[in-house]
Amino acid sequence: MISIELFGVPRLRAGTGLVRLEAVDLGSALEGLALACPGLDGSVVLGGRAHPAYKLSLNGDRFVTEPETTLNDGDVLLLLAADVGG
Repeated sequence: MISIELFGVPRLRAGTGLVRLEAVDLGSALEGLALACPGLDGSVVLGGRAHPAYKLSLNGDRFVTEPETTLNDGDVLLLLAADVGG
């Protein structure tokens, strides 16, 4: 199980700040997020990828974009606007 923490616009559109789901890679995590939070589908999440205006940080260590990026049990993705922090 992984966790996806939502900040800013994604949080507002999803109506929640945290989603937990099963996923083996980034693409399946984003597809699961779009199913769990339909308000993100087509605006924040585009077919297994994040819209370019949004960034995903894996465990606070690095930003990830490729749908094939492997995820492990307990991983945390942070989803935020690309312009956060100025």
